Amino acid sequence: MRILNITLFFSALLLFSCSKKDDDKPAGGGDNTITVGKKGADFSTNTTNGTWYGNITLLKSHWFYTWGTTLPFDQAPGNCEFATMFWGKGNVTADNIAYVKQKKAEGKIKYILGFNEPDLGDQSNMSVDDALALWPQLESVGLPLGSPAVSWPTAQWFTDFMTKAAAQKRRVDFICVHMYVGTDDVHFVKTLQDLYDKYHLPIWITEFATCANDAKTMQENPYTPAMVLGFMQRLLPQLEALPFVQRYSWFSGNPTSSRLWSSALVDANGKLTTLGQWYADYKPNEKIK
Repeated sequence: MRILNITLFFSALLLFSCSKKDDDKPAGGGDNTITVGKKGADFSTNTTNGTWYGNITLLKSHWFYTWGTTLPFDQAPGNCEFATMFWGKGNVTADNIAYVKQKKAEGKIKYILGFNEPDLGDQSNMSVDDALALWPQLESVGLPLGSPAVSWPTAQWFTDFMTKAAAQKRRVDFICVHMYVGTDDVHFVKTLQDLYDKYHLPIWITEFATCANDAKTMQENPYTPAMVLGFMQRLLPQLEALPFVQRYSWFSGNPTSSRLWSSALVDANGKLTTLGQWYADYKPNEKIK
């Protein structure tokens, strides 16, 4: 994950919005049935703030991912759906494809998330052509397949990917979105609406949070926990109401991060923050265990 200054790239948006023909967007071929509630959680299996499985359970999530392709299912919470991710080119191996196909057959994996921030050099760092060269292997699993998630949904990398995917008749079943913002829920929702109007594909918000990009210390971060809580309380009901938003997962920043501390859902000991408690209580998965 890498935070960038927010830029809307209006020129790219205008370029693509001029045509509504079906040939202008990738084919969606997988079963896109909604299987669980929208609210999710994302924690690396290496997290040092509590445990990944404990945090997911405390947040009463309906689904989760870990940025990984494989998962120690013996540790995973019950009654909570795992979404696998092919993080980068190194994850697209014969063994991983076979693993996901096997877990699909067992009913343990139902969705695939595409590459993580390939537009950034310190993330999966892939060209559009490199990503598309590997895409048929992800399609071959036969599960609903999410797009690569770029650092901002209107980044040029994503526009180029979707254009070339359509030309190559590649399949994208839903769009994965990362959005790091301030506390403007109106702008947040408008960005999602514009994205849907452009591609007419369901949206999964796989990372989002309030972030102070320029803060060098926690004290320089202008967003207080109360401000972030208010933003969450305004935004989440809107996400639940938007029919094209199928899932969302708040990114719990490190509780000592200068840019993200007030967006943390859990503290250094894995205890829920005030923000985390509200997130847990909102649209809870009461069956998670």
